Amino acid sequence: MHSSTFYRSIPLYLLSAFVLQGCSQMAQVVPERFVKPENPFCLGLYENNDWLDAAVSTESRWGLPLHIALAELNMPVGTEASEYIAPVSSDWEEYRLASENWSGTVADITTALDFLGWHAQMASRRNDLNMNQAGKLYIASRIGHGGLYRIEYHPDPVLQAQAEAVDRRSEQYRQDLKSCPRIRERADSFFRWPW
Repeated sequence: MHSSTFYRSIPLYLLSAFVLQGCSQMAQVVPERFVKPENPFCLGLYENNDWLDAAVSTESRWGLPLHIALAELNMPVGTEASEYIAPVSSDWEEYRLASENWSGTVADITTALDFLGWHAQMASRRNDLNMNQAGKLYIASRIGHGGLYRIEYHPDPVLQAQAEAVDRRSEQYRQDLKSCPRIRERADSFFRWPW
């Protein structure tokens, strides 16, 4: 009787072994876009969907690269702030007219990034800037389009140092994005891993 119980339980043991084997290889089955990254920049984007959605939307709508838009914010990804940007009032009003975003505020990350994208596109037209010139785009967004011409003749060392920091941060973010190459697929996705 004891040996017959043993033989009946063999299929159960084998089934358990197969299930455990399958669970141990689960990481290989989970799609890459759902795997939580180790890079702090990528992790910040994964944990802050509103930032990711806004940055990807800005990139696709205005052509401002994601890493440059986020570098211009001058704060770590996911940080809550009372103001994400400090635009020149005339540029802010021009943006609100052009975008018809009357309820948008500088305290909303989506509006802030959309403004930076719009402003970068205007700066590329008016000031003949390239969308990859993070520091100059930062200066233009801080002091306005006309201010960018004036600063060439009357340099502001503080603003220039800030622009150089934006250039460095932008390059770092560009490098960090290599650690999360499929992050754009995650933006506005219905299938997000819930962490």
